[in-house]
This record gives sequence, C-alpha cells and structure tokens, in this order.
Amino acid sequence: MSPRKARHQQTHSGNAPLVSDCESDANYLSDLPVPPVQRTDEELNLSVLQRHNRDVITLEYVAPYAVVYQFSPDSQQWEKSGIEGTAFVCGLRPHAESPHRYEVMVLNRRGLNNFNLELLNATDVEITEEYIILNSTHDSVPHVYGLWVFSEPPPSSTSHHRTAIAHKIQECALRVETGRKAVQEEAINEEDAHMDDGVPMGRQVSLKELFGQQRQQDDAWSVRSHSPQRPSTEFPIPSDSAFFRSTQRHAQPHSPAVSAQSNGQDRNALLDLFRRAGEGYQAGGRGS
Repeated sequence: MSPRKARHQQTHSGNAPLVSDCESDANYLSDLPVPPVQRTDEELNLSVLQRHNRDVITLEYVAPYAVVYQFSPDSQQWEKSGIEGTAFVCGLRPHAESPHRYEVMVLNRRGLNNFNLELLNATDVEITEEYIILNSTHDSVPHVYGLWVFSEPPPSSTSHHRTAIAHKIQECALRVETGRKAVQEEAINEEDAHMDDGVPMGRQVSLKELFGQQRQQDDAWSVRSHSPQRPSTEFPIPSDSAFFRSTQRHAQPHSPAVSAQSNGQDRNALLDLFRRAGEGYQAGGRGS
C-alpha cells in the first residue's frame, strides 16, 4: 500500500464521533435565552394603556390614527390641540356610584401629553360628518373637543373606523348613564323603605323625608281638630243660686222661736213690696 493511501486512511479514522458529557450539555442549554411569551395585540395594547391609567381593564375599540381638535369660543373655530395618534375606547374599573365606566384615550405621537376623557352622559357625544364631538366640564368650565379619525374610502381596511368608533363611543356613554341612574333609583327606593323606621342620628334628612313627616303630622292634626274629644262640661252656678245656697248654709236657725220671727219678717217685707208696687201702678194710671 502506498504511503499516500495510508495517510488517507489515517485521516478518516481520526474523524470518529466523540462521546458527549451530559452535564456539560445541560449547562450549555441553560445558558440560552428564554424565548419570549407570545401575546396578542390586545394584551400588548392593554399593558401599554395600563401604564397611563391603572383603571383600564378592557379594550373596546382601536382606531389607528386620530387627531384631537378643540373648539375655541373666541375665534369660533376648531383648533388643533397638538395631540394625534392611536385612539382607544377603554373600559375602566367600576365603583359603587357607577357600575360601568369608559374612557376615550389618544396616545400622543408628538409629545408626552395624551388625551383622556371619561364618558359620563350620552348627550355629551355628537357625531358629525367630520368630527366626533365630545363635551366635558373641567373646574366648572365647559370644553368641547372634536375627534377626527382617519379613514380611507372602500375597499380600504380603514374605511369603517370613523363610523365604528363613533357608534362605540355613543354606546358606552349610554351604558354609563343608564347604569348610574339605576344605582341612584335603587338608593332612593331603599331610603323610602326605611323611612317608617325613623331617621337615625347623624344621618342627613332629605327633603322628601322632611316633607313626608310634616305631611303625616298635618294629617294627624286634622283628625284631632275635626274629631275632638268631648270634655267634661261644668256649667257655672248662677249668682242667685250661689247666694241662696250660701244663705241657707250660713243661716242655721238657733231655735224655733227665732225661725218663726224671721219668717214673719220676710212675709211683712213681701207684703210691703207688693203694696208699694200697686200704689205706683195706680199713680201712673191716674197721671195718664
């Protein structure tokens, strides 16, 4: 065999597979980076929105691009607010006074200030051909915002964004208003149910409770005034009866002789009285 052929065989035998160490392989695999968890677009958007508002819990709608305008009372024109970017309709964490809460948020691409407006009433939302008008009040000062949403004619994928987000905003605002009124009506019904139990100390009395109690008092007074209890009537004693009674009580006879003498004196006094009356009558007749 030629030296060249022998050299080739020796080289081929040197490429035999090596025995691997299991521990060393395990250490090598542990050093590899952990693959990222696959999340949906909605989950990614929620995580971003929750950095700006911790009360965000749901994502109702997303418009890729919108511009926020503000109506100027001085110039009576729409003016750019400097906020434009992706528009979101978010569901917020509810509380006792409002079981449903929603917010319109625009993440600004031009600066750090974003647009946040919580929906309160359905009447605060108006839809025109160009803007979605949102009315709000801050520190007793009314503000009017116009949300312009980018949309292209069909068959573009963005052709429905303006109409869809406008209807979603109206729907959420109506849901908020309806839920808040339901809570208020329930509170009024519970208050009326406990009115008969009396008003506990330290609790504020509403006008309805106050006038209701006054009405009950008025009704009770009316019943008493029209149906009085009959009092025990004591008629006054005439003066002559009182005189004769006192005379009889104090004039007790001491002896039969004294009684007879007083009776005779009384008869003589009566006879004199009748005689004088008769003489006066006769005298009057003669004069006439």
